[in-house]
Amino acid sequence: MFILKSRLDAAEVEGGRKMSARKIPRYFFSGFLALALVLTLVTATCLFFPSSVALAENERELLQEIEEYLQNFYLYAPGEEAFPLRSMEDLYRALRDPYSYYLREEQFRAFEESLNRTLYGVGIYLEIKDSFISVVSTVRESPAYRAGIKSGDVIMAVDGRSVTGASLEEVVALIRGEEGTAVVLTIRRQENISDFDLVRAKLKLPSVDYTWEEDGLACVRIYNFGAESAREMALVMEELAAAGLRGLIFDLRANQGGYFNEAVEMASLFSGGVMLQVKERDSSWQEIKADGEKVYSYPAVVLINRGTASAAEIFSAALKDNRIALLVGEVSYGKGTMQTIFEMKQGGYLKLTTAEFVSPWGNIIEGAGVEPHFLVPAEEEQLSWALQLLEYMLKQGRGEGTFLEAGLRQMHGQQGKSLSPLEIDGETYFPLRATLFLTGRVIQSGTGPGMYSFFWENRLYLLDIQKKAITWRDKGKERPVCEKVVLREGSTYVPRSFLEEELGLNNPAP
Repeated sequence: MFILKSRLDAAEVEGGRKMSARKIPRYFFSGFLALALVLTLVTATCLFFPSSVALAENERELLQEIEEYLQNFYLYAPGEEAFPLRSMEDLYRALRDPYSYYLREEQFRAFEESLNRTLYGVGIYLEIKDSFISVVSTVRESPAYRAGIKSGDVIMAVDGRSVTGASLEEVVALIRGEEGTAVVLTIRRQENISDFDLVRAKLKLPSVDYTWEEDGLACVRIYNFGAESAREMALVMEELAAAGLRGLIFDLRANQGGYFNEAVEMASLFSGGVMLQVKERDSSWQEIKADGEKVYSYPAVVLINRGTASAAEIFSAALKDNRIALLVGEVSYGKGTMQTIFEMKQGGYLKLTTAEFVSPWGNIIEGAGVEPHFLVPAEEEQLSWALQLLEYMLKQGRGEGTFLEAGLRQMHGQQGKSLSPLEIDGETYFPLRATLFLTGRVIQSGTGPGMYSFFWENRLYLLDIQKKAITWRDKGKERPVCEKVVLREGSTYVPRSFLEEELGLNNPAP
């Protein structure tokens, strides 16, 4: 989570010790929130990169206070030439990342409300469709919902002002307003145009909800990690467990982050052990561990895409590295830094990057993202992949073969040739090329005869047919990871242990 502090010493973090989830410094993950909230009624536009900031008469005192935080806590410590700060322009020149900036009071309140999905409006999600502002959906029990506004309705005017040709942000700004105030929306539905008299209300959108996809298989959508998201997840899981849950899909696509503690606490419901590793400026890496044992154990798949960022990457990486879930989709956004919000004595707030993090296994996330087990770039195919994997995992839990065998059998039918695993000396061997293809990857010819390579988790693996071995190239050196490669009828087979232990392709079913 973020922390609001007005004294330097109050923001100090326990150093040099392993911390449980309940003792974690309350960091904040911003991601690119303004973009994520474009369809909401309290969009945080123009929040992160203001062209100018109106400062009060106490500008000098404010800049001096900001200097202290930069010198003591900013992850990317500015050089001495950056000081003293004489203006806000100097501040933005000193800041070296897009997630650190100064917030005025009203900006912070809008920012906080957006993160916690608290809206003041009429409860409609909007999009631009065919150059018109159209209703995507309405919030249940909101003023728009009760008035009968429907998906597909086109907004023609707000309080009599035409919005034809207006931007989405302009229309959002017109519709939003203080609780209890009135607004009239002129809406076209097919060939009819009607006025809807609405009264704006305070709306709290859930950050976690779910749908049943198939018998006993639920898709849990995590929109962001707000102030009560972990509690919401616990309540959702109680409902699902009571209704006969068999398997879970966590949908974190386009989840742009939120509160750090909420991501860790939510992941702790499903996994024990290390959740991530954190490093502040001038400190060593610290392991952040779950506080207690996991509560729920179900076969699980996590959906991620390029819009999955920040705290959502922590949740995804924790379940991946702890072998709790298989990941499907695209490589995530790649934001591996933490922000802390400090309340300024002179007014406003300073959001500052104060730490970086990596996955439990030490995989870099900043600029690299979290890589799914199964690369499925087409959004329309990701959910069906997840459901199929869950069915495979459930069958494996019943002793009906591994999920990899099931996937290869399906490919067998599509490709018209046998891709069946081999049993050699009591161990199962899988065809390497076909298995990589199943996960959305390819194996390529290397630099010499009998040399091949493939990438996994941003690592370059080298297959030497002559030596019948696979190595991993790390900082110019080759580390052996599999010396039991088998060649049969022109195909290369690797042991199941390599796929599970090195690549993480194990069944996470309990």
